Amino acid sequence: MKNFFTVKRITKNALLLAILCVIGMFSIPLGENIKVSFQLLIVFVIGLISTSIIDSLIITSLYLALGFLLPVYAGFNIGISPTFGYVISFIIICFPLYFINKIPKIDPKLRMGIACLISLIISYVVGSIFMMFYLNLDLGSTLLISVVPYVVIDIAKIFMAVLVVCSLPQSVTNIQIKK
Repeated sequence: MKNFFTVKRITKNALLLAILCVIGMFSIPLGENIKVSFQLLIVFVIGLISTSIIDSLIITSLYLALGFLLPVYAGFNIGISPTFGYVISFIIICFPLYFINKIPKIDPKLRMGIACLISLIISYVVGSIFMMFYLNLDLGSTLLISVVPYVVIDIAKIFMAVLVVCSLPQSVTNIQIKK
């Protein structure tokens, strides 16, 4: 019986990594130099439904490593780019996504939203710091390039992530949600 759960867990992790790789490649141009990808949305979902923190870390770390070999990053990019700090942040935000989502006595939807919001802020900090040093920009310019155009879209991603997790069967999420 234990082997069944191990195979199920490995399969779930492999599918989540595949979804992140496939969806992560695509980006939607919204204007000059503004492209929206759904990497963050998928990382939110991964962090919220992972069986353990180790699973989230494995998935996001493998995604980061695959990006050095295959064009799985937004816009079919490969390797280190100005936005690479955001990919690094995907590993870091696994912690608040997983642990905040495990806090009892808080409505699950609110808990997931808070976990995603805190993770979004951490992602902005890590990604902006990397971009600032990579492009040799000041903080204000970096925030205007890498945060301001995306805030509304990223908050929408939080709502979408919570909706996706709430619509998944409980056997996938391990979260009891009152409908």
